[in-house]
Amino acid sequence: MKLPLLFLSIALTVEISAQPRSTVSLDASNAWQNAKAIYASPIHYSPSQWLTVAGVLSLTACSHAFDEPVRTFARAHQTPMLNTLFSVGEFYGNPLGAGVIGGGLYLGGLSSRNASMRLTGRAVLESVLYASLLTQVLKMSIGRSRPYQNKGARDFNGLSWTNRQWSFPSGHTTIAFATSASLSARLKNPFATVGLFGLALLTTGHRLYDDQHWLSDTVLGAAIGTSIGLAVGRLINDEEHHGGTLPPQTIQSIFSVQFPL
Repeated sequence: MKLPLLFLSIALTVEISAQPRSTVSLDASNAWQNAKAIYASPIHYSPSQWLTVAGVLSLTACSHAFDEPVRTFARAHQTPMLNTLFSVGEFYGNPLGAGVIGGGLYLGGLSSRNASMRLTGRAVLESVLYASLLTQVLKMSIGRSRPYQNKGARDFNGLSWTNRQWSFPSGHTTIAFATSASLSARLKNPFATVGLFGLALLTTGHRLYDDQHWLSDTVLGAAIGTSIGLAVGRLINDEEHHGGTLPPQTIQSIFSVQFPL
């Protein structure tokens, strides 16, 4: 695993160094502006947007009632076929998988001087980064025990520094839905949207099947990934529409979900 990563990092370094400095610098600057727009959005929420947030949290709370039954069902239905199927979801929600997809598109766009491809790769990388950072802060702050520890679905420990207590929300699910949402926003194709979110659901299934997360972990992870992915996708689309320069930015609601169907 280390050797392919080494080759990928070398290729990325060589490719970026070969590009006009202004392109990479502009991408980095615009990515920073997008990050500020995403994370500052709650300050400017309207009452309807806060209602959306409340709805997401309510759905997460309701799904908590099914945490134990879903785990029991998943543990009782382990098969070789499902092992193979869910391995696809594991890769899709893995940081390496997101890096391969986003980095590959970004490198391809740089090497071919295809701005649309480059921006699509950036959308994936930004979405995954911003969503993962938020999820990781929540994981460490809440400190929920993972299912395989057999401490029950209500074992919350507060601030924690150990992976065993980083169950809520699901990081893999966050990454998978951020990837799918950002690509969906860029492609604007209903068939692609269905396929992409189907892959994200495979990741959700894998996390439950592999006893790494409770159902409610995946519900909130999916909401975070989807909303941030769509928000970043819209920002990147606006940037592309304005010829690579950022327009005056509107606030992107973290929980403003508008599927590009």
